[in-house]
Amino acid sequence: MDVSVSYYTSVGGRSNNEDAMILAEGGNGLLAIVADGLGGENSGEIASQIAVHQLSNNVLIAEVNENVMKTAVENANQNIRRKQLEMDSKMKTTIAALWFNNERAIVAHVGDTRIYQFRKSKIVYQSIDHSVSQMAVMVGEITQDELRGHIDRNRLLRALGASEKVKPDVRSLSLLPGDAFLVCTDGFWELILEDEMLEDLENSSIANQWLANMRKRIENRISTKGDNHTAVAIIINC
Repeated sequence: MDVSVSYYTSVGGRSNNEDAMILAEGGNGLLAIVADGLGGENSGEIASQIAVHQLSNNVLIAEVNENVMKTAVENANQNIRRKQLEMDSKMKTTIAALWFNNERAIVAHVGDTRIYQFRKSKIVYQSIDHSVSQMAVMVGEITQDELRGHIDRNRLLRALGASEKVKPDVRSLSLLPGDAFLVCTDGFWELILEDEMLEDLENSSIANQWLANMRKRIENRISTKGDNHTAVAIIINC
């Protein structure tokens, strides 16, 4: 499998970076995980780190399938809940995970860290945010284009650590040569439109070029108090 991969994480305009990410090989495939911690006072940073490490440790020791991915997310949630008690903290985190090999991909997410799959100049898969603003889109109160500026944009309906049980969205995706994936926190996707992601992909031959072009847009738009932003870009050549 000929794969081009690029990634970065930035503190943005914040005092510390509560995002976390991991790229690792295992289970006869490649695993990319991105998490966005919530809770302040550095506890969000701890939650996101727990999530990405727990998930990767669970997924990479097994033959990967949807149930393995689901269980790994649930285990990460339990670890964060235990850490909350230990630290007397309300730490939480979003998470988005992508595992793929030559034949298929498996994705899982909780919260509003997103996974996109692109194919032939179209988005063929986009994770659905677990947020109040996404719910407003689904019931017709606002349009998808209005979501980024919605007053309840940062209110989540699901997050790791939010409750004793968590319900991740997990599914299997087909793969074709030329497919591309983007896994990114809300600090990234809030500042770039999907049409711009596609435009930059069409003008790039490798993932590093694609992500650099998108990141340039982000950096030009982010405020001095802007959020952390993290992304993983993947292009499958064959």
